[in-house]
Amino acid sequence: MRISVDTKIYAVIGDPIVQSLSPQLHNGLFKAIGVDALYLPIAVKSEDLGKLVDGFRLMNVGGFNITKPHKMEIMKYIDQLDPLAEKIGAVNTVVCRDKKMIGYNTDGNGFIKSIETKIGKIPRSELTILILGCGGAVKSVAMALADWGIQKVIIANRTVAKAKELASQINESWPGKAQAIDMNAESLKAAVNEAAVVVNGTSLGMADTAWQTPLDKTLLKKELLVYDMIYSPAVTQLMKDAREIGAQTENGLEMLLYQGLLAFELWTGVFPDPVLGKKLLEEGINEN
Repeated sequence: MRISVDTKIYAVIGDPIVQSLSPQLHNGLFKAIGVDALYLPIAVKSEDLGKLVDGFRLMNVGGFNITKPHKMEIMKYIDQLDPLAEKIGAVNTVVCRDKKMIGYNTDGNGFIKSIETKIGKIPRSELTILILGCGGAVKSVAMALADWGIQKVIIANRTVAKAKELASQINESWPGKAQAIDMNAESLKAAVNEAAVVVNGTSLGMADTAWQTPLDKTLLKKELLVYDMIYSPAVTQLMKDAREIGAQTENGLEMLLYQGLLAFELWTGVFPDPVLGKKLLEEGINEN
């Protein structure tokens, strides 16, 4: 590609950042669509975050993504927040426009885009989703689901106080949309029976715990969509168990894909081809 003074700069910032697939995705999309832009991975320590943002203000930066550990701290340094991002209390995408930096959170809506075609004909108003875990990604997804208008999101966590805190935050803005439970077998069984989608938002199933699952196989049912936010490995133990009983499964690659495509759309006004985007991400995973 030809770099010039007019080339728009985009970036992903975090610490560490070497693992990010976002440069593979966005540079590939810029090239395919013909956008004069370059997307860079930038490692930055928390103490230098404000200086970096000040530097961005002086440059031809069109926007940037934020990953761990800066999704909350970045809010101090930007000018405006999208209402959903403000409620979530975290930003993963910033749009730089008319000398203003506007913060968004596309994580939760990325999850929604990834399940829309997989939940069949269930109306949103009748959809109950069980989420296991209580981390930052779970908060983004749970609040986006409440904002989307599903019937209920059930949050299960070993430390039930954390689940209750998140459910309370959700219910402040979307009354009656969230319920907290602990992860004992009885509570989980009742929640699974009520839900159409079960989501793993814990780290169980990642490489160092590949043989573990947050939900016993006996609690699963074939009518479920079992969604694991983990995308490496591509098939977790939870997904293997679900497939064995005939349930539909999905890993976290599509959530990663769609949160990126939504960011791209915020920056450029163009929503890219998901097939191309997924191919670019898969190439990045294979290279890594």
